[in-house]
Amino acid sequence: MIKRRIINLGLLAFIAILFSSCNNPLHRTYDPATYEDDMQAIRKSNKVSEEDLQILAKYIMLTKLSGNAITGKSYEDIIDRIKSLQQNNNELNSREAMEKEAKRKRLSPFLEVSLQNKIFEKKNNKNVLIFTVILKNTGTRKIKTVTGNLAINDLMERPVKNLSIFLDEDIPPGQSISRTFTSDYDDANENDRRMRSKDFFDIRAVWDPGKIIFDGGKLAE
Repeated sequence: MIKRRIINLGLLAFIAILFSSCNNPLHRTYDPATYEDDMQAIRKSNKVSEEDLQILAKYIMLTKLSGNAITGKSYEDIIDRIKSLQQNNNELNSREAMEKEAKRKRLSPFLEVSLQNKIFEKKNNKNVLIFTVILKNTGTRKIKTVTGNLAINDLMERPVKNLSIFLDEDIPPGQSISRTFTSDYDDANENDRRMRSKDFFDIRAVWDPGKIIFDGGKLAE
């Protein structure tokens, strides 16, 4: 009698799990005809956050626009695919950040680059952002050419502007030069508006070196 009751309880538990699994909207397969109803069911189930739901919707839309087929895949499979892509992207960004930092350290004995000032003004009937940059030769050889990017962030490390630097000019050892770089201002661009409104002390510039060419043609990169 006890054994039969245990078997019955086990059977009931299995049926409950099976019923729950069948009613999980994430287990539904994507079909354009039922997509709207499926998304409403997933939202009501509270199985995923609202943010993840929006990411799921965007992914499905972009996948359709690119011509890739996702019909027949479950929403759970699609979400797992998105998470995998996000993890790979995070790892790639982390690797790129490490490579940039290693390059900064490798080239820092030769050159220091810093932002001295930024202003907004009208020049030749155009609104422009003007950046004053200091380049200092910290090595023992004359520098002939410098390339790189000056990443300008706010104090929360959010990107605001990326300034491309190309200088084909001599910098003697131990000497500094000051040069201005101009960027067209676009009022429709949110980052340009942020750059214009920021005080100089509310931004942080990070030098991402490209190449340094020394007198005699020797290259550091």
